[in-house]
Amino acid sequence: MKIIPRKSNRPSTDEYFGLEAEAYGTSRWMARNQIQTTQKVLELLESEQIGGKITNKSIKSLFLDIGCGTGYSSHTILNSNFENRIIGIDVSLDMMKQCEKDSDLHLILADMRYSPFRPEIFNYIISISAFNFASAGAQSKNQMKIFIQKALNALENTLKNNARAGIEFYPNKIEEIFFVKGLKKLNFIGGLLIEQPNSKKEKKFLILKKTK
Repeated sequence: MKIIPRKSNRPSTDEYFGLEAEAYGTSRWMARNQIQTTQKVLELLESEQIGGKITNKSIKSLFLDIGCGTGYSSHTILNSNFENRIIGIDVSLDMMKQCEKDSDLHLILADMRYSPFRPEIFNYIISISAFNFASAGAQSKNQMKIFIQKALNALENTLKNNARAGIEFYPNKIEEIFFVKGLKKLNFIGGLLIEQPNSKKEKKFLILKKTK
């Protein structure tokens, strides 16, 4: 089987375990970047493409942080103007061990492609740089397509009706195509947003609202 090439500047999953996880958890640059990106994604959850302003932030909501890692994004959500509870999932126990202990933050060791949650439980789902690994382990284009679809299916399944998701990621071109095609099979409005395309500051987001 042909191995799918990856962008040379993108980390592998191996870099989120052991001493690498500890280095990640103590990096001020990484903390600042994760916090700023999470704040941006929270803003995009109120994009006009998926319904605009959220008027019921005072109502308790349940967030899922996919690929919560050291908890920078989760704590940013907890400090936002949403009245919320949050669950974080990650495949790396080493990363989660770096997370600051917080009674309002619940962590679960889980793969985004195999959700441990019952259907239609979350009001919001957020993910920062974790969906890059939706196709992790794929040994062919077809397997990559299957893995990405599994991640998208799990996303749709665990969101409540009219719930929203904001995902920041940096897929390669093949993955991007599979994400866009995969979303067309599901009950979402919104889609792929690219900011500052074809530049060093390019950012890619999936901004989604479940329609039924």
